[in-house]
Amino acid sequence: MSVIVFGSINLDLVATVEHRPQPGETLLASGFTSTPGGKGANQALAARKMGASVRMVGAVGNDSFAEPALSLLQQAGIDLSHVAHLNDSSTGLAFIHLDEQGENSITVVSGANYQVEAQGLAALEQILTAKDILVMQLEIPLTSVQQAIVIARRKGAAVLIDPAPGVSDLPAELLQVDIFIPNRGEAEMVLKHSIESIEQAREAAQELHQRGAKLGVVKLGAEGAVWANEQGTGYQPALKVQAIDSTGAGDAFAGALAAVLNQSTDTALDLAAAMRQASIFAALATTRLGAQQSYPTLAEVHRHNSSPLRGEANT
Repeated sequence: MSVIVFGSINLDLVATVEHRPQPGETLLASGFTSTPGGKGANQALAARKMGASVRMVGAVGNDSFAEPALSLLQQAGIDLSHVAHLNDSSTGLAFIHLDEQGENSITVVSGANYQVEAQGLAALEQILTAKDILVMQLEIPLTSVQQAIVIARRKGAAVLIDPAPGVSDLPAELLQVDIFIPNRGEAEMVLKHSIESIEQAREAAQELHQRGAKLGVVKLGAEGAVWANEQGTGYQPALKVQAIDSTGAGDAFAGALAAVLNQSTDTALDLAAAMRQASIFAALATTRLGAQQSYPTLAEVHRHNSSPLRGEANT
């Protein structure tokens, strides 16, 4: 029983700035760091931090960026035997502007992440089982994601899709999975309408469910998350924290949720608890700089499990 992540592996190059640059504007950064990242790798580490057995399927280059990009995954004990090292592509890179409010803008160079299809699909054919959950994002080729869904269905594995970065004309089969978990902006792109309130987000989650997702989730950042499935809808408020960096928080939520649900014996009964733990995990990640290195331990999540939230959950 494992969380298998098929997705991107990057090295994040982060410049700390007063505000994010406007077109034509040159800024002097107050700081710089390079840290492991990539939505796939972030979600893999989040799942591992939440106690799951995790396998990473992806690709890096044979370059100086590969080792630091994989460093925290390796330290955490994630199975990296299905991460290819490619001679003809660079390791993926993400250039991040982080402002004083903890918000970010990101430009991604895909590199090896867009050369992952052949070896990645072969790995999934080999390792996926009916007890696993396959977690994917959209920083690898869309065709790879589509073919991986077919493999997962044939193997009986659950599928979680985090449709990031957002795609306006998303193929219908990407919604017809076990868990579809966009953020507010990505949900707006998929559904073609704005989401201005928690109630509208709840309606959006219902629409995602109606379009085929067994569980539709809309991540709302500091406002928490809403979800909808055949049992109804729910709202999980966020943990009250002083956020300093939101980088990787959405990935943290998705990876943590996958881990808790994969380890659950009764998904229907444990969904609200899983949402709460994922929300706490993601909120704690925003209290530290960076993506992967900001992720809390399982013990920290458990310590905050009775902490005040921004509102009362209701279903």
